[in-house]
Amino acid sequence: MPTALTWDQPGLTWDSATWDGVVAAPPRKTMNYTKAIIDFSGYTSPELGPDAHTIHDKMTTNAATFANPTVTMTALATLITTFDTALINRASGAKADVLALSDARDALEEALGVLGNYVNGIAKGDPLIVEQSGFPSYETTRTADTSPPAAPTNLRLRQGSLSGAIVARYKPDRQQSTNEVQITTGDPNSEAAWQTKGMFQGGKAEMSGFTPGSVVWVRVRTVGLKGVMGAWSDPAQIRVL
Repeated sequence: MPTALTWDQPGLTWDSATWDGVVAAPPRKTMNYTKAIIDFSGYTSPELGPDAHTIHDKMTTNAATFANPTVTMTALATLITTFDTALINRASGAKADVLALSDARDALEEALGVLGNYVNGIAKGDPLIVEQSGFPSYETTRTADTSPPAAPTNLRLRQGSLSGAIVARYKPDRQQSTNEVQITTGDPNSEAAWQTKGMFQGGKAEMSGFTPGSVVWVRVRTVGLKGVMGAWSDPAQIRVL
C-alpha cells in the first residue's frame, strides 16, 4: 500500500521530497525470460543436423561469452561429423547403417542437451545471450495455455538395441512436454485394445518386453497443463525382432 506523507508542522518544510501526497509504488519490470531448447528428440534427422551446425558455429564465434562449455566445440564438431556421415549412409537401407545413425543421433542429442543446460545457466533468461548460442529457444513468459495440446506428429518406430525392444520417436506440439504412449498388439481401431505403456519426457520413448515376431501398434498424446490431455497421434506399427 502507498504511504501518505504529512507536514512536520504548518508552514515548515517536510521530510520527504513530496508533500501530502503518496509514495508511488516502484514500477514492475516485465522480464523477457528466454530458454534454450534442451530436448531435440522431436526433431527429424534432417532438421537436427543444420541446428547442430548453427550451435557449433555461433558458440565458437561467441567463445568469450561461453568460455567454459560443458562439451568442447572440438568434441561437438566430431559428433556432428559422425552424425552427418551416418545420415548420408542411412540411404543404403542396410540395418547396420540405420543403427549407426541411431547411435550417432543419440550421442549428438545428449551433447546438445548438456550444452543447452550450460547456455541457460549462463544466459539466466537473457534472450540476447541465448541467441548468441545458436540454440533454438522458447519464451517462459507466455500466458498459460490450458487448451488440449495438438496431436504429436511424425511418429516413427525402430527396433531397440535388445530383442523385444522398440524405440518410438515423435514431434510433440509443445516443448518440454510429457507424453503418454499407448500400445496394442490387437485391432488398433478398438479403443479397448489400447494399453498405456508409460509416460515419457520429450519426443522419444524406449520400450521393452515385447514378444519377438509380434506386430505392435503405437500411438502417443501430450499431457497439457492441469492434466488436460491432447489428441492422439496417428498410430504406427512395427514387427518386433
